Amino acid sequence: MRLAVNPNRMELLRLRRRLALAERGHKLLKDKLEELMRRFLETIRRLSEIQERVSSKLRKIFVSFALARTRHPLADLERLLPEGKLVLETKKERILNLSVPRFSVKTLEVSDYSLLNTEAELDIGIKKTKEALDDLLEMAKLWKAAELLSSEIEATRRRVNALEHILIPNIKETIAYISSRLEEIERSYQVQLMRVKEIVRGH
Repeated sequence: MRLAVNPNRMELLRLRRRLALAERGHKLLKDKLEELMRRFLETIRRLSEIQERVSSKLRKIFVSFALARTRHPLADLERLLPEGKLVLETKKERILNLSVPRFSVKTLEVSDYSLLNTEAELDIGIKKTKEALDDLLEMAKLWKAAELLSSEIEATRRRVNALEHILIPNIKETIAYISSRLEEIERSYQVQLMRVKEIVRGH
């Protein structure tokens, strides 16, 4: 669709500059989109790997706690295991222009409990839970990164499509129209000039 502009030389120069800028922006956005896709696929691959590892660890943890639960009523377990303390630290990690939160354990305290009154499975479950914590935090970071990357990919793809299918074709069509009109005006001036010259020569 042609842009609503006056068909003159100043407008033609302005549109040519705008076209060059739009084409450069289009190339940069396409490069960005490719890099975002590469990072997204890499993040999904890492997330898949860590999910498998975490699933395996969690299965063992659930089995340990389930075995401990069969030997103790829930109320006894809650009494035997007082609340511990977990404090997380959040930092920002940059992926292109995105800010992804990265979590790390600042403080982890497991309350003392009686080893005499609890089963070995409970000790194993608590130990394995501590071991799985870093993987769980890494998984949280990767999930957030994948979510942010997918949103950015969608927004960048919309911009690329808008430039490629709407703005650049519209500018090109308008440039062609103005060029045609200017050529038409130039020919009209040439014809008028030739007539004037004929008239002058006739006198």
